[in-house]
Amino acid sequence: MVDAFLQVVLENLNSLIQREIGLLWGVEKEMKKLSSTLSTIRAVLQDAEQKQFQDKAIQDWLRKLKHATYVVDDILDECATEAIRLESKGQKSGLLGKVHSSFLSSSSNPKNILFRHKIGNKMKEITEELDAIADEKNKFHLSEVVVENRFEVIERRQTSSILTQPQVYGR
Repeated sequence: MVDAFLQVVLENLNSLIQREIGLLWGVEKEMKKLSSTLSTIRAVLQDAEQKQFQDKAIQDWLRKLKHATYVVDDILDECATEAIRLESKGQKSGLLGKVHSSFLSSSSNPKNILFRHKIGNKMKEITEELDAIADEKNKFHLSEVVVENRFEVIERRQTSSILTQPQVYGR
């Protein structure tokens, strides 16, 4: 169960990284480190979920991970909400409508500076917490399980207006 939620959080985090939201608030480095740490933890998660019924320490570790993942999700929601707010503010003021332009025009706003500071501190704290959780996983000797996504390739009939036969019979 933790694996599915962690996957969603990773996708949200990577989406914000691609949209360069972290760059706007000066937390891009923390976002990338957070993504790396979560990916490392996710590699052993399947093994941990299987062993949790036999080992209470692993069960406690998974509980800590789940809590930290919820905190990350809350932080990402705050970032996305603020980005949308800035974007809509930029559209109302007649700017290009991009987060970048609205951010640059309002970067000296004390409210935005306070938000940047708050998000930066939260990112740093949760990154440290997840680093500790990632270090703790080494105590359990969990093995990495590679999850393969198998895609069935469906061969489709190729159609085109180009004739491959020299003669056409019929109408």
